[in-house]
Amino acid sequence: MDGALNSAQQALDSENWSKAVELYDLILEETPANFEALNNRGYALQQLGQYKRALADFNRAIELNPNYAIAFNNRGRTWSQLGNEQKAIEDFSQSLKVNPKSAAALNNRGCAYSNIGASKEAIRDFDRAIKLDSKNSNFYWNRAQAFKVLGNKRAYNKDIERSKH
Repeated sequence: MDGALNSAQQALDSENWSKAVELYDLILEETPANFEALNNRGYALQQLGQYKRALADFNRAIELNPNYAIAFNNRGRTWSQLGNEQKAIEDFSQSLKVNPKSAAALNNRGCAYSNIGASKEAIRDFDRAIKLDSKNSNFYWNRAQAFKVLGNKRAYNKDIERSKH
């Protein structure tokens, strides 16, 4: 089983989404309660645009392990891709309850807030994400977009510059 898990992870890491799904299918036939495999297959399905199947895998992973922050974060990203920002925000918030130091979940929730026009809330989350990972240029770019919406040109320009490094 370790060989299959390694192969599936390699497919995921190399962004060979179809191969990853195929390999996780085999793993889950043997170990259907493997919440990490469900999450990873869900992530690959999400990348393939198969959002309903991805949601089913994330739901099952969360059912098996309600403290699996990564699955909440991934499900939130899927909800956001489907345009349901409220459900996305709920999942990112749940991910943060389990893992308050997840810069990814903070950034993702900030993006969801931005998508519904809640720029101040978005900036708050981007600020926290940047405190946790100040080298991630995407966080600065995302915060810059929220500053732009609020008309704060100085902060926008400053973050745009930071996002280039």
